[in-house]
Amino acid sequence: MRKVLFLISCLSFLASSFAQRSDTLSCGYDHSLQPSQIVAPSLLIASGSIIVGSDYLHSKINVPIEQWSQRDGHDRFEIENFIQYVPLATVPVLKLCGLESRHSWRDLASLAGGATILSFGFSQGFKYLTKEERPYGGVFNSFPSGHTMTAFWGAEILRREYGEEYPGIAVAGYAVAAGVGCLRVYNNRHWAADILAGAGFGILSASLMYWLAPYLRF
Repeated sequence: MRKVLFLISCLSFLASSFAQRSDTLSCGYDHSLQPSQIVAPSLLIASGSIIVGSDYLHSKINVPIEQWSQRDGHDRFEIENFIQYVPLATVPVLKLCGLESRHSWRDLASLAGGATILSFGFSQGFKYLTKEERPYGGVFNSFPSGHTMTAFWGAEILRREYGEEYPGIAVAGYAVAAGVGCLRVYNNRHWAADILAGAGFGILSASLMYWLAPYLRF
């Protein structure tokens, strides 16, 4: 239970600190971080953390989902190793096709690079902290899912760049990201809680980079 409290405390500290900052530089986009923008990722991270920290919830949620996903004894088909990059890769593809994004090529590269660093830090830090065993056993770095995290921060960047004008693109990006998470469970690589937290950390990583953009000024 102490792990859960520590995880939630860290998240709460980040959320309260970031929400108080505002956009101080003009760069053609509202980079301020509104409290409403961190509600969804906070709930996802908190849900995953609570399940991981509770043996009871683990046995009632993680284990049944894992057993159901492996009921047929199927072979692993780890296409998500590639699909995880599809949401982010869609941004430059659309830009090359003539659809104007909210940011320039240089800014997009900075956003993606920063989100990569943040998500890697979240992923490795919490993997080391929780030491959650993977469903297939023997490896203790299950929480959170790095693949899911990558897919969701890519989907969030795609949404912010094109979602206002083309909402269908944003929905498609998030659908692909959700599919990556489902495949990680299907291939017995992660528990359901790992996917929830990975999605939350992915969205949070992208949101923090959009908030930090004016201060870094690319």
